[in-house]
Amino acid sequence: MYVHELSGFDTSFYALDEAGRWQPDIADDWASSVTPPGNLRAPRSAQDPMQPFQRAHVITSDARPVGFVCVGLRPFRYMPDDVDFSIAELFLIHGSRGTGAGRHALQLLLHRYPGRWHLCAIHDNARAIRFWTKTLPLLGVRDLETRRESGEVTWRFVAEG
Repeated sequence: MYVHELSGFDTSFYALDEAGRWQPDIADDWASSVTPPGNLRAPRSAQDPMQPFQRAHVITSDARPVGFVCVGLRPFRYMPDDVDFSIAELFLIHGSRGTGAGRHALQLLLHRYPGRWHLCAIHDNARAIRFWTKTLPLLGVRDLETRRESGEVTWRFVAEG
């Protein structure tokens, strides 16, 4: 459902293969207890106490799963060098959008992972851009910067936990 929704925006990250499956299929990477070495900037042992460096968190409302958020921790390869954390994905089912579930989940997430953050939204995903533009100031983040770069809108900020 999530990848299908993203396919409506101006991005070529996900595409259907000849068998009709979405590629790349990265779900296992996010569910693994050890981040694959290819997803890291520098090698880390599978026994590193910070493993995994890419983490998926389920968002619930009334004890029912309604979405997920995926967070990269340094040295995750797909984030800027100068941040500690990156929100790689955030998804809520349609019925949970606009209910406060996303903001509440982010409040818990930023409290759990204090530090320097980065996230981006596809330039034509107007709903996501409105959400982040409205929500980040409400969460009390510091040093909030918004930029347009490489076909995306990016945010950088500091969360104090």
